[in-house]
Amino acid sequence: MPSPRIIERPTFRLVGRKTWISSQDNSLFGQFWERCQADGLFELLEQVSGLEPGPQTGGVTLGISCVEQDTAKREFYYLIAVEDPQTHTVADLESHTVPASQWAVFECRGKVPEAIVKAEMYAFMEWLPNSEYVHAKAPEMEVYPPGPDGSSEDSYCEFWLPVERKKRCFGSGRNATSINPSITARSP
Repeated sequence: MPSPRIIERPTFRLVGRKTWISSQDNSLFGQFWERCQADGLFELLEQVSGLEPGPQTGGVTLGISCVEQDTAKREFYYLIAVEDPQTHTVADLESHTVPASQWAVFECRGKVPEAIVKAEMYAFMEWLPNSEYVHAKAPEMEVYPPGPDGSSEDSYCEFWLPVERKKRCFGSGRNATSINPSITARSP
């Protein structure tokens, strides 16, 4: 799997519908997508976005794992959403603000959800532990740009993992100093 690209995005707003994911059972996500399809959510989201790619993500639909409170705990709210730059108020839709953050963007090619799961496993098991980053306190995102619907081997989507640079420690014991390079002022 290729290395991710690292990007930064400002705060932006989403609207959509959420459910509680209470375990690591991946079938819960698919069941929620099916329920939202049957309930007409995608027609409501189309009214908001006009099926235009969002200005921050480039996605026409997003899957948002709200893990900001505790990134290690795999119980969280999951939203199916679209970006909402015009602050729409639509009945039956909830809003969520995504904080400004940095993301490692992993490309996913192939059928969904298999392609997303493969990217997530690579991100968490291989890339993140060996990178200069840690999980940041922002949501994980599945970004679905215009194109095939996910049932094709030609499908393309992205997994966005929020990241920040690891803090580096200098010295030992009481004399240790911690520096986060992303917030350290640079001298000329």
